[in-house]
Amino acid sequence: MDKELGFGKYKRYQETQGPLPEAFDFVNDMKVVEEQVNQTYEHNLAFHVPLEGNTKPSYSSNWEKMVAYHHGLYVPEMYQATKTADEIRSTVNAYTDKVHADAPKDACKYLNIEEFRCLNVYQYETNPGYAAKKCMKWYDELQKCQWDQAKFNAGTTYIEGPQMKRRRAYVFYPDFKYA
Repeated sequence: MDKELGFGKYKRYQETQGPLPEAFDFVNDMKVVEEQVNQTYEHNLAFHVPLEGNTKPSYSSNWEKMVAYHHGLYVPEMYQATKTADEIRSTVNAYTDKVHADAPKDACKYLNIEEFRCLNVYQYETNPGYAAKKCMKWYDELQKCQWDQAKFNAGTTYIEGPQMKRRRAYVFYPDFKYA
């Protein structure tokens, strides 16, 4: 476990060794690798989402604004300031606590939390189309999980095992003994 670090002296191998070899110790000392979730928040906010939000449209009169609102062309939530990484983190943590309290035995709760995290990272309030596109995989997996859980709870299907073996290939498969 001991290794030589330059001056002929032996030091214990550091617990927080970075991902790069010894020649790049200056990068390893900067602690480039951090918690994956936090890195995701910061990365997505910095590179994918404009931090100042969308520019608010101007209308010459109140009735134009109301018509645009009525037809879905003006959604006030889309023109607010975007959330910071700390706000997203606290929102997701609060939602996680609520999900664990409401349905502790729900099989799909972790997919539900991940979908909520994804939507918040991609700022679903200010840019719903982009967030929906980026988080479609979580939504799809959550729907599949909820469908499987509903079938399991209703007794329509079982956990895989010998009872899953069916006698017929499908419901209306002919019974050749009598046909």
